Amino acid sequence: MNSNQFRLFWVVISALTLPAAVVLSTQLARRSFEKVKIRDQAITVKGYAEKRITADLAIWSTAVSVRNLDLATAYSQLETGRARVLKFLADNGFPAADVGLSPVSIRKLYTRTDKGIETNQLEGYVLRQALSIETKDVQRAARVAREVSDLIKEGIELESEAPSYIYTKLDEVKIEMIGEATGNARLRAEQLVSHSPSHLGGLRSASQGVFQITPAHSNEVSGGGENDTSSIQKAIKAVVTVEYAIE
Repeated sequence: MNSNQFRLFWVVISALTLPAAVVLSTQLARRSFEKVKIRDQAITVKGYAEKRITADLAIWSTAVSVRNLDLATAYSQLETGRARVLKFLADNGFPAADVGLSPVSIRKLYTRTDKGIETNQLEGYVLRQALSIETKDVQRAARVAREVSDLIKEGIELESEAPSYIYTKLDEVKIEMIGEATGNARLRAEQLVSHSPSHLGGLRSASQGVFQITPAHSNEVSGGGENDTSSIQKAIKAVVTVEYAIE
């Protein structure tokens, strides 16, 4: 076979095999496309659940402070102020045995120049002691926190903090709410595909979002989750993200 005949031979072979190669590659591409399409036949929805809860634990603290040039006198004044606060708490249903007392802190005060520079001249002492209560009687704690400031009229220097209101059964509620949010996601997915020729298939994946605990009627949310302790009446909100197959 000469060179011209050899080239003609391969031209004929190429002409005969090209259609088969095209058909084969087309079939492979079609199958690949069908797999991708099937894999993409899914719907992702978010499910939501909300529940009202009432705080069942209150933690509150206040502090008595005194200032005097003489340390012993300052401590005597602190004892007087502390005793008055303890009596106020006892009169309002919190006996001394239920009140936590922190150690007394002592801070020295030094005089300052006209330019605000501290000197070595002692100006006096500041003594401070905190008192705290932890109770299931949330409403009583709220009232005491409001009324304790009346002692300021008697010359007692107080630093009263806002109570922290906590719901202690949160873990139990979380399990219930995850179930409700997942059911809500299923209803949303069914509604979305109800007017199409397809129907909802099995669950493919599910992920839980952060819980949001906010004051009742609040719309505040956070990517890291809200955990409100400022209000007695709260709302706990759960979100789940669910993917279903479409068949």
